Amino acid sequence: MKKIIPLKEAKKQFKNEWLAFVIKKELPRGDILGKVIAHNKDKRELHKNLQAKNIKDAYVTFAGHYIKPGYEAMF
Repeated sequence: MKKIIPLKEAKKQFKNEWLAFVIKKELPRGDILGKVIAHNKDKRELHKNLQAKNIKDAYVTFAGHYIKPGYEAMF
């Protein structure tokens, strides 16, 4: 069974990977606790893995920077 950890810790553990995270508890100060159920460097592969396991209720996030250093984005 996978251990319940803070989302911040999961992002440190799986740096620069896509994470599928099941939220178990939200703490009053904003921390989120849960379990990493899948991770992969390729977002498409992560989604294929989740689809194969028929997992639909997972928070998917990237544990790194979306924008490469030296680049900027305007929204």
